[in-house]
Amino acid sequence: MSEKIKVKKISGSGLKFTILKDNQEMARARLYILKNDLHKEPFGLVEDVYVQKGERGKGYGTKIMKALIEKAKEANCYKLICTSRFSRSEVHHFYGKLGFKKHGYEFRIDFK
Repeated sequence: MSEKIKVKKISGSGLKFTILKDNQEMARARLYILKNDLHKEPFGLVEDVYVQKGERGKGYGTKIMKALIEKAKEANCYKLICTSRFSRSEVHHFYGKLGFKKHGYEFRIDFK
């Protein structure tokens, strides 16, 4: 019997959240809603959370993340994942204030 790798396309969607002030982007974040075969419900993946350097500390990050979390709940996600580098302790604190818990390690390969 020969082995074969089967590839199946899975569905997912993405949303970009932005906060604009005078038509300038102050903050942004992306939510990807994905499915796997382990759960009926999808899960959410948070990416590209950013607040302009001069605008930090004004609540934009909290505001955009709360909107993103609500959208993940509306999509019936069973979990929401975000990642951060080990060195970004201020980001870890920020995510903790929003209810995220440390759960594991991120392993990745950077292609570029």
